[in-house]
Amino acid sequence: MRSSLLRVMIVVSMVMLSATSLRAQRLEDLPRIAMDTLSTGNSNAQVIIYTNNTWEFYFPGLDSLIAKNVYNSNWVTDQVFAYKGTSVNDLPASMELSLFSRVGDYKCPVVGRVTSKYGIRRGRNHNGIDIPLKLREPIYAAFPGRVRYSRYNGGGYGNLVIVRHDNGLETWYGHLSKSNVEVGDYVVAGSVIGFAGSTGRSTGVHLHFEIRYQDLTFDPERIFDFETGDIRYQNFVLDKSFFNIRSNASELLEDGEEDIALLATEDGEEITSEDILANIEKIQEAEAKKLEPVYYTIKSGDTLSRIASRNGTTVSELCRLNGISRNSIIRAGRQLRIK
Repeated sequence: MRSSLLRVMIVVSMVMLSATSLRAQRLEDLPRIAMDTLSTGNSNAQVIIYTNNTWEFYFPGLDSLIAKNVYNSNWVTDQVFAYKGTSVNDLPASMELSLFSRVGDYKCPVVGRVTSKYGIRRGRNHNGIDIPLKLREPIYAAFPGRVRYSRYNGGGYGNLVIVRHDNGLETWYGHLSKSNVEVGDYVVAGSVIGFAGSTGRSTGVHLHFEIRYQDLTFDPERIFDFETGDIRYQNFVLDKSFFNIRSNASELLEDGEEDIALLATEDGEEITSEDILANIEKIQEAEAKKLEPVYYTIKSGDTLSRIASRNGTTVSELCRLNGISRNSIIRAGRQLRIK
């Protein structure tokens, strides 16, 4: 009897010792063997579950994804701008871009109230939108894509992540407390690419979010309703006029004009998908008319600085609109685009 009890005590002691030893080990030191794969709702991505209680994304067609020309042409990883020499004049009048094909192919980076909109702010271009957050809140990738830039940026963005997407758009995530991705990583929509912070030129914890096409910015609120987290379009028509810093989508949205136009026909009848598409086209045409170029005739004695001040713009914006430099000679009688 005593012999049996002794054997049981020895076995229990060995089990307890083994359990203590396992607890003392780090997860990464335990055997890492793939146990199972899980679907993510995205045909291009799966999740692999390992025996050491860790997981990671797996992209069966990753080689073909990153072989696309969009991830090789103008692929610059140590500078924020990748399309040097490209101007808005080089682009077509409009481009139709597919934003997603499945619901899981997009996610609003954060949900919250936009406190600083796209446009002119204190005399300078504010090329994105700002949303206040709590420190270290997760920031999500808006669409599937490949990380082109992930480092501290001394130009004011602080910790900055730039993700390029299949349709050529790039999303920029600034002032992060920490990046969660590296250059070259392929991410799915909803991947945590970093955490909210106040690094760089920032006055509080918030996300500065931009959407660009070939380095040119347009209002992110044209794509997302940040207060609800909803996306506005499945296929988005990117008009060249949207690249104007004064082409601010939120002014139209605040007036409620788009909501009214999209939800009702002129005679009040039940609306169809064709009606919605027609109304979207009308809204975009009306907005484009508001943004027709405005020109100023140069007078004797004028300087770029004086013209900018009189017309509520900046010298940098005048140079960009007219393809000139600050040192260019301007002559009386000629026209200068101011909007």
